[in-house]
Amino acid sequence: MSILEISIIITLSIFQSIFGVGLLVFGTPIFLQLGYGFFEVLNILLPFSIIISFLQLITKSELTDEFAKNFVFFCIPLLIISLVILENIYNQINIILIVAIVMISFSALNILVSKGRLRFKLNQSVRSLSLALLGLLHGFTNLGGGFLALISSNIGNSKLEVRTNIAFGYLVFGIIQILYVNIFIQIMDLNNLFFVIIPIICFFISQIIFNKISGRLFPILINYMVLMYGIFLLF
Repeated sequence: MSILEISIIITLSIFQSIFGVGLLVFGTPIFLQLGYGFFEVLNILLPFSIIISFLQLITKSELTDEFAKNFVFFCIPLLIISLVILENIYNQINIILIVAIVMISFSALNILVSKGRLRFKLNQSVRSLSLALLGLLHGFTNLGGGFLALISSNIGNSKLEVRTNIAFGYLVFGIIQILYVNIFIQIMDLNNLFFVIIPIICFFISQIIFNKISGRLFPILINYMVLMYGIFLLF
């Protein structure tokens, strides 16, 4: 990887270590714009995302058991289905346009919910449908983080619980995606694995920042950044 790409990885690793999302939400469109194909982007970013999510789960976490069970049951089948479909239609769609629309839609939705202008209450039926939709969207765009954050924030009662639920979702997503891509589509460049020390270092440094950010502020920061970048991509 180039110095530019390594710098992007470092910046986004710090962001994801703090907020739970970042590497995939921002990294996917950035690396697409740098000229990489969608499945190449998965092979570059997923190892870093998996490491950070794993560290978030084993160091300090508050996982919601019901969320974890429903996530695996409803999300994973739709994720796999969407990957199979995408593999066959990838060359026929404008992936950057889809990515931009998804980023804008869910960041705007999250902002409206956080400001109390839109109610998003998850009963059992809505929760099941939302998780299935999340699996489908993440498989097609790698940008399910915005929707995952919205679902997690509606379930969790603290910023640690919200981030833990996001980390669990990203970890499961990442493992399934990286296995599918490398078994059925293309093998990753193993040279990139030399850089796995980056997310580990970034994670432990960034926890100082995480502890100082209020639970109310950190999802707002995520949503506005995702919204602005989505608009930039679109135009």
